[in-house]
Amino acid sequence: MHNTLLEAATGIFPTVFGFLAAVVALGLLIFAHEMGHFLVAKLSGVSVQKFSLGFGKKVVGWKIGETEYMISIFPLGGYVKMLGEDEETKELTPEEKKCSFTEQPLWKRAAIVFAGPFFNILLAILLCYILFLTGFPTAIAKVAGVVKGSPAQAAGFRPGDVIEKVNGDYVNVWEEVSEYIKAHPGREISFSVRRDGRLLDMNAVPADVNGQGDAGLMGSVVVGAVMARSPADMAGIKTNDRIVAVNGHQVGSWMDMANIVRANPGRPMNFTIERNGRSFSVNITPNLSKAKPGEKPYGVIGVEMGSNEVNMAYGPVESLKLAYERTYMMTRLTVQFIARLIGGKEDASQVGGPGGIIQLSARQARQGIGDYIIFIALLSVNLGIINLFPVPILDGGLLMFLGIEAIQGRPLSMRKREIAQQIGLFMLIALLLFASYNDIMRWLGFYPMWK
Repeated sequence: MHNTLLEAATGIFPTVFGFLAAVVALGLLIFAHEMGHFLVAKLSGVSVQKFSLGFGKKVVGWKIGETEYMISIFPLGGYVKMLGEDEETKELTPEEKKCSFTEQPLWKRAAIVFAGPFFNILLAILLCYILFLTGFPTAIAKVAGVVKGSPAQAAGFRPGDVIEKVNGDYVNVWEEVSEYIKAHPGREISFSVRRDGRLLDMNAVPADVNGQGDAGLMGSVVVGAVMARSPADMAGIKTNDRIVAVNGHQVGSWMDMANIVRANPGRPMNFTIERNGRSFSVNITPNLSKAKPGEKPYGVIGVEMGSNEVNMAYGPVESLKLAYERTYMMTRLTVQFIARLIGGKEDASQVGGPGGIIQLSARQARQGIGDYIIFIALLSVNLGIINLFPVPILDGGLLMFLGIEAIQGRPLSMRKREIAQQIGLFMLIALLLFASYNDIMRWLGFYPMWK
C-alpha cells in the first residue's frame, strides 16, 4: 500500500515530491548546523537572540526565554543571531557584555563558529549509525566469476565472494572494484572479502594489459533502472536483470558494457540477459545520444547502473565503528573531489544547485529510505566542508578573521570586514548562478544526470 502511494505521488507530482524531499533533507542538516552554533554559544554563556531555519521574512515563530525560534520563507539556509554580533545596536551594559559574542575570549568565539560544520559531520555519523544498527538494503560488490589461471584465482577468489574493501577503502558496487584494479597494473592490491559470514584478507597483483590492470575478476552488470520508451524498455529489459554478454563478448563490469554500447550507436546488438536464474538473448539497437557541443554523439540503450544488494545489520559497537569509517570516507572523497574540481581535473558540470538537490532528493527517496538517509548524510558532510572554506560570510571566513585577530592582536576594522563580506557574497552568488545554470542544462538534457 505504501509503495503504491509513493509511486503514485512521484509519478503524478514528481517536482512537488522532489521539492518536499529536498526541504526535509535541507531542513534537517541546516537544523543540525545551527544547533551546533546554538548549543556551544549557550554553553559558552553567550545570549542567543534568534534561531532561524531559513532566511528572509518570518513565516512562523515563538519566543522561549531570551531566544526567538522561527521558520523563515527562504529555506536554503539558516542563522543563529547572538548578542553583540550587530555592532550598530545600542551600547551594551556591563551585564550584557558578559553575554555578548564579541566580548568572549577568542577561543570561545572560534569554538562557536566551528561547531556548525562539526555538527554536520556528527549528523552524518548519527544517520549512518542508525542505518547500520537497524539494517538496510546495502549495495555489495559480488564476484560473479574468476578467470582460470588469473591472479584472482591464484589469490583464492571464488564466485560469490563479496569484496568489502580494496586497499582499505570501502567499496559498494562492482564498478569501484573494477576501476581500482584497472588503475593499478602490476601493483599488489589488498582485498577484504566476506565469504560465508567470515571476513578474509587476500592479496593479488593485477596483470598489466595495455597499461591497465586485470586481475581476472568478473562482476555482475545489474540493471538499476530502465527509462520509459528507451531501446532497452522496448526490448523487455527490466530492473535487476543481469547483462552477461554483448555480441558474445562477456562483460565483467558496467563500464565494459557501457563502452561497447557507446561505440555502436544505431547498430543492432545481441545482449545475453540473466533473469531469475534463466538466460535469454535480446537484440537492442542503441539510440544516438545528445552530446555536449564539440563532443561526438554516442550510443545509449536507456538503462542505469544497479547493484547487488543484501540487507545488512550490525551490533551497537560495530555500527558506531562503521558509521565513523563511512563518514570519514565521505568526508575524504568530498575534499578530494573539491580539490580536483579547483584544479580543473573534474568536470564542472557536476556542480549542482537547488534544482539538482531537488532532482537527487526525489530520486534517492524513490529508491528507498536507506538511500535517502545516506544522501542526507552526504549532503550534511558537503555542507560542513563547504562552510569551512575561507570565504567571508561562511564559517570558514569567520574563522579566518579570528585567525588574523590572533596574529595581529586586534580584530580587522569594520570597513575591511565589510569589503571582505561583499566579496564573499559576490562569490557565493556567482557560484549559485553557475550551479543553477548547470541544473537548467541538465534539465534540458545537455548534461547527464549524476550517476
